[in-house]
Amino acid sequence: MKMKKRNATRVLAALALALLCLPALSAKPVEIGFWSLFTGGDGEFFDAMVKEFNRTHPDIVAKTDTVKFDNYYTKLTTALSAKNAPDVVVVHQANLLQYVPKGVLYPLDAQLAKMKAPLSDFVEAPLAACKFDGKLYSLPLDVHAIIMYYNNDLFAKAGVTKVPQTAEELFAAAKAVQEKTGAMGLAVDNTTAKYKAYTLTRLFMSMLEQQGTSILSADAKKANFNNKAGEAALKTLIDEVQLHKVTPAGLDYDGAVNAFKLGKAAMHFNGVWATGAFESQPGLNFTAVPLPPLLGKSAAWAGSHTLAIPVQKKMDPAKLEAATTFILWMTEHGEMWAKAGHIPTRKSVASKPEFAALPHRKDYVAASASVVAPPRTPAWEEIYTRLSDLLEAAVAKNQDPKAALAEMEIAVNKIIASY
Repeated sequence: MKMKKRNATRVLAALALALLCLPALSAKPVEIGFWSLFTGGDGEFFDAMVKEFNRTHPDIVAKTDTVKFDNYYTKLTTALSAKNAPDVVVVHQANLLQYVPKGVLYPLDAQLAKMKAPLSDFVEAPLAACKFDGKLYSLPLDVHAIIMYYNNDLFAKAGVTKVPQTAEELFAAAKAVQEKTGAMGLAVDNTTAKYKAYTLTRLFMSMLEQQGTSILSADAKKANFNNKAGEAALKTLIDEVQLHKVTPAGLDYDGAVNAFKLGKAAMHFNGVWATGAFESQPGLNFTAVPLPPLLGKSAAWAGSHTLAIPVQKKMDPAKLEAATTFILWMTEHGEMWAKAGHIPTRKSVASKPEFAALPHRKDYVAASASVVAPPRTPAWEEIYTRLSDLLEAAVAKNQDPKAALAEMEIAVNKIIASY
């Protein structure tokens, strides 16, 4: 009889334990939606990160919807206004000011404190760029600066033994390559045939800063480039195509990238995001370095992809925690994102053997020390686009720099006044 009671007691205990565990066993993972704008060469690396996050977090499922860059911000603005955006979105650091004042991005400070997030592990500059009135509205995933790539084999064939540091040295090296190898000297896009010629704007900003001048005034209320620094910068961009003819007129972004990738161009200016695609090209022997101080001191345009949580009609605590977990994990595993060429923003990533083993990154990681961040104005995206068009016209038409700068100044000041 005692044996039967003991067995019955054990069965009841086992049943009670099973009932206690049942909610945990049957609980569904928290699903979070995520919008990505990574459709270029870095898209595959980002998708691999999301896949690894899902593999290592059985309690969370991150579902990605990739949106083409040309439509991304139009779609995002509409969704944020209606409070039906996904749980996590990518926002370029330069675009944050368009959204933070509207109250459509969730301030992260309380949630990060609750989760004991190691904010001291972030590089200060990109983290500070995500703060407005002392509050964090996103976390920086990377720093992506414009840098220079050069083909070691073409340099050797042309007898170029020194990496160009000035505009004069740049054009001399490009001409030597063209004369001795027949390859393109410098592959830089200068037309909006497919994409906006943003490389021109990035170079223009960089060259201004190399001379100690910013593209806008300190208060970001007027243009600040219709001056000698602006003339020198614009003349360099025009002369590259029209005088020295080391870059073909009408070269678009894909054409410039492919020319370098296929070994048909000696030098190429682009963001660090192109590194991964170049590494995957068989036989391409290249080096990547910070943008040379062509007109003075070291300075290069840089952006930053940040991850933010939109304000919803009703904030779900479970989704909020899952979304924050996702964002922190993505920044913590910057060595995976660095495969695409981006510079991580978490200090701890630099000590990971996986990051140290990546080629090229150590050659240009110093670029983060002299980056030029976009000015803080909600008008910047429109200014950026308009400058791109006007710089393209100035190069294509071989305009007088002074006349072109005067036109650009009027256009930029008109945009700023409309905000």
